[in-house]
Amino acid sequence: MNNNILHKLFLTLTLVLLTLGASAQVTISGNVSDESGEPIIGATVMEALTTNGVVTDFDGNFKIQVKNENATLKISYIGMVAQNIRVGNQRNIKVVLKDESQKINEVVVVGYGHQKKESVVGAISQVSSDDLLNTPTANVTQAIAGKIPGVVTTQVSGAPGADDATINIRGRATFAGDGAPLVMVDGVERAFSQVAPDDIESISVLKDASAAVYGARAANGVILVTTKKGKMGAPRISYSGSFGFTDEVSRPKMLNAYQYGRLYNAVTAADPTNTSLNKTTALFQADELEAMKGLNYDLLDKYWETGMTQKHSVNVSGATDKVNYFAGISYFDQDGNLGKLNYNRWNYRAGVDVKVSKWLGANLTVSGDYATKEKPLVKVGGSGDEKDYNLLLTRPTYMPESVNGYDLLAYGPSNTQKNQNQQYNFATLQNNGDYRKNMNSNLNISGSLDYDFGWSKILKGLKLRFSYSKSINTDKGNEYGSNFTLYQMLTRYGSGNHLYTPTSGDNADFDYLAASNFNGVTTANGDYLARTMVRTDNYQMNFTAQYQRDCGQHHLGGWG
Repeated sequence: MNNNILHKLFLTLTLVLLTLGASAQVTISGNVSDESGEPIIGATVMEALTTNGVVTDFDGNFKIQVKNENATLKISYIGMVAQNIRVGNQRNIKVVLKDESQKINEVVVVGYGHQKKESVVGAISQVSSDDLLNTPTANVTQAIAGKIPGVVTTQVSGAPGADDATINIRGRATFAGDGAPLVMVDGVERAFSQVAPDDIESISVLKDASAAVYGARAANGVILVTTKKGKMGAPRISYSGSFGFTDEVSRPKMLNAYQYGRLYNAVTAADPTNTSLNKTTALFQADELEAMKGLNYDLLDKYWETGMTQKHSVNVSGATDKVNYFAGISYFDQDGNLGKLNYNRWNYRAGVDVKVSKWLGANLTVSGDYATKEKPLVKVGGSGDEKDYNLLLTRPTYMPESVNGYDLLAYGPSNTQKNQNQQYNFATLQNNGDYRKNMNSNLNISGSLDYDFGWSKILKGLKLRFSYSKSINTDKGNEYGSNFTLYQMLTRYGSGNHLYTPTSGDNADFDYLAASNFNGVTTANGDYLARTMVRTDNYQMNFTAQYQRDCGQHHLGGWG
């Protein structure tokens, strides 16, 4: 009886939920036409972020059922500018699509000035801030990947603070140097990675003769970054934030311990130059190979962790007839995937444009960033950002990191040192107190004066601009390196004296874990205390003239 009651309650609850789900759906009808009022046949009407869509009929009409009132419809047609419309309380929607050819009147940033898109004959590509912010990345060099035709980005490291992508326009143009393009932010040369994605309004890429105005520096192309300004109206405060995780997409598959032992034996035994080969001490023995089938000291898997990232941005902007202002600050923090590695960065920018008179304008902008990166100091065999990953990945998995509390040297079958990398022990170097801390700051101050000759019948269309900027870059570094001790296991397990774990061929009368069986070897991990500081000051001054004037159906323009 009780089971029947429960069964009926379950069916009733299911029907209620289905009814509620069905009632939440909304049916929308509408019509799509062009600017002349002609219906558009075959226009696509899609519910955003779904595969739900319909096309308009011969009269331009459509009917579609969406999930709820929060849904957004995207209406598009070839040769027309697509529109996104939020459903809300609308049940019948009339859509007028504009001809995409109207985009020729848009203004494009070119060199030190602007041109209408219809007048541009060079190869120029643009990307907007919306496209950049759709991809949550550590910096803007990563955000433009795949978004601009002809622009190739290459990221060789995923380590926090070392993950800037290199940028090439239409491939490398020279064998000398890195072939990087010139980057101009609001007319001032700056490093691309110094700009917060939230501060960018648009990016233009000059690929050929369009970049000639910058001279020899433009041999590899030019990237022009235009930052955001305030919009007419009351002050607007906005916040954006994101949390994310970083992890490896894949990992190279390495030999397991048993496969490594067999391959090592095959290669060593086949070496024709080794005429005095001792097959007992030089090769893994049968009892050792059998034991290696159960060994899997995968240290990379042991220490690898999913990293966390977070990004927050706050800005305030606004404009009146006389003043335009924008101020913003952003924070980015990223943890490493291996060990004690942390990177964080602050970006800030404040700018104001003042209309001194009808024909005279002034601008002042202050921007910069401050970044800190901390990690353990590792000087054994070099200090590359990928060193930890590579050494843990390639370490044979029959070797444990420690035995009986003794951190081990990574000595192979010969039990002797063949290269410096065998002195590497991840746990020891992460916890011995040695560290490296880098602090980088950039301060940029720029100002400009603009004068418009619009009051003159003869000089109307002529605009003069004087700009001055100063950039201060400071790099500080603190490093401390000491000594550390690792141990050589003098007599190892196995009939061939090759393993660090027991086998069936061990000597039962020998104490392998005795303190006397471990020989300490002290290695210098830099063995120093250092503090460095490098400051670089750059100045830039420009005077430009731009002429733009319409004469009937003709448009004249130039700058210098």
